[in-house]
Amino acid sequence: MNKKVLAAGFVLVAPLVWVLAESFGADPSHIPSPLVGKPAPAFSLPVLDGNGATLSLAETRGKPTVINFWATWCDTCGYEHPLLLRLARTYEGRVHFVGIAYLDKEENLRKWLSSHGGQAFPTLIDVGTSAAVAYGVGRLPESYLIDKQGVIQHKVFGAIDYGDMVRRIEEML
Repeated sequence: MNKKVLAAGFVLVAPLVWVLAESFGADPSHIPSPLVGKPAPAFSLPVLDGNGATLSLAETRGKPTVINFWATWCDTCGYEHPLLLRLARTYEGRVHFVGIAYLDKEENLRKWLSSHGGQAFPTLIDVGTSAAVAYGVGRLPESYLIDKQGVIQHKVFGAIDYGDMVRRIEEML
């Protein structure tokens, strides 16, 4: 085999192998979001069982807002749902909570919510995944903490930690 071809192949492949090896074990929750510190992307989405009503992000201005992207087929979402319900009840009237259902059917959402403690905040249907794309959702669940002015302060990858969420919400109040 030609030594020049072999050397050229090594020069091209070695950096790729190095990058892949470095990323194996990397925790995606430690990847900073480019959205933090920027205005939250606007949306107006239909409310589950809202009889045609929609909810827009603009309607939550003036109070901190927690947006949670979730789905019925997401096992981790089932774990964190009771924590979100508890937070929503604890901060009722002071913080808006909004669930945005990602790639799911309304019938599945109704059944799932009924069997998982119900709703303490509105669930929106992300028609065409426009909100998930705007927020850069990569895996579920993902939560965004938005301040009173509509600026994203935190992005939480994966299931929330109750104590951490309390601390972050208190910082925004």
